[in-house]
Amino acid sequence: MFSRSMALTALCLFAISPVQADDKKPVTTEAKVQDSSAKADTEALFSQGRDALFRGKYTEAIKKLKAAVDGDKDGTNTSYRLHLARAYRYAKQPEQSEQLLAEILTKSADHVEAGQLLAEIYYSQERWEDIARTLEPLLKYRHDYPTYHLLAEATYNLDKYDKSRTYYLEAIKLNPGSGPDHYQVGNIYLARNQFARAAQSYEAALRFGLDSVVLHYKLASAYFNLRNYFGRVGVATVKTGKVGTISGNWYLIESVPGSKDVFRAAPVRSAIFHIAKAIEGGLKDRADTRMLLANIYLNARRYDQAYKMYKALKDSVPEEDRALYAYYSAQAALGVGRYEEYLEQLQLAIKLAPDAYGSALVDAFLQVADKHNQAGDLDNYIKHLVLAVDESPQTTSLHLRLATAFEEARKYTDAVEQWRMVLDLEPDHPKRTQLLNLIKKHG
Repeated sequence: MFSRSMALTALCLFAISPVQADDKKPVTTEAKVQDSSAKADTEALFSQGRDALFRGKYTEAIKKLKAAVDGDKDGTNTSYRLHLARAYRYAKQPEQSEQLLAEILTKSADHVEAGQLLAEIYYSQERWEDIARTLEPLLKYRHDYPTYHLLAEATYNLDKYDKSRTYYLEAIKLNPGSGPDHYQVGNIYLARNQFARAAQSYEAALRFGLDSVVLHYKLASAYFNLRNYFGRVGVATVKTGKVGTISGNWYLIESVPGSKDVFRAAPVRSAIFHIAKAIEGGLKDRADTRMLLANIYLNARRYDQAYKMYKALKDSVPEEDRALYAYYSAQAALGVGRYEEYLEQLQLAIKLAPDAYGSALVDAFLQVADKHNQAGDLDNYIKHLVLAVDESPQTTSLHLRLATAFEEARKYTDAVEQWRMVLDLEPDHPKRTQLLNLIKKHG
């Protein structure tokens, strides 16, 4: 017979038997060997697929890597899927690549490489919203250049310029030598009329190797709006040099009289230098480029050259720029003393864009009047003062100027009429007593 202690021991042994407790068979050595062999085969397929990928054999890579993914039973090896996604992308099968990468991010929200690769696919398809949606959550896991650059590009194309500038500036901190990023920041500043910052960004883009005619044009625009037309003009000696061209780091403005091969020249940091670079680079036939060149000369008060440039532009200005052209052409005509042409062009600008230029006509009449007065031409002085009064008949100061001109010309009846109008418009005029005395004297 079993003793009581023996019976209890037997009962305990029966209770803890693995077969009875879990109804599972123990893992055999043979099963372990098979599992290890399967993993080795899967790893070998991955290695072969990765090798084919970097050899440019994308069809073979897809076959091997897909087999490796299928062999990854628990689906935990994201490296297999990431390489397969790359293979699909290089094989121009973005849909399959996108699907794999989305699955990786669903399981591993912090997988930055998968997010960046997916964003690159979206970038090639100009899916800007999808780029932002994919990459912005990944910033909390890693701050690196590719992420900030792609986000900057996406938000720029979405017209979210505040965000875009922030992302570009972060990208530049991580990669200061990226000329394209400096250029895009310059574009944002230029669009906001922050011309000094735009110029700094464009200069940086040039310094880091980005060189294009459009960049030179935009830098010229920034300098122009900073009133840096010719910069610090210096003197350069250039054998067989030609006015209006670039030689080294100088733009040759004009010859120095009496000195052979010596020119007054504008430096690199000037609007004229960069518009000349844009023209030399292939933009010479564009009306906006030639207009900016003429505007630079006009604002630098080199009226003769500017006038000739505007004349040459006349037939090539697009319809939407006709008003602006007429206005600037008028200023050049004034500069060379063609007063009637100045008024004609200004009136054309007003006709084409009354809201923009309508208020300029009175001042124009006064400017021409003053020019004639300075030349001692009293009749034309009076003529243009009359035009100014006709344009703004309730302006007291204009009537007073015209009255004084009539008095100087000894046309006292006309002068008295204007003095009376001054007092009608402004009964308490500071010169009331003096005007009453003049009216009494000549009336």
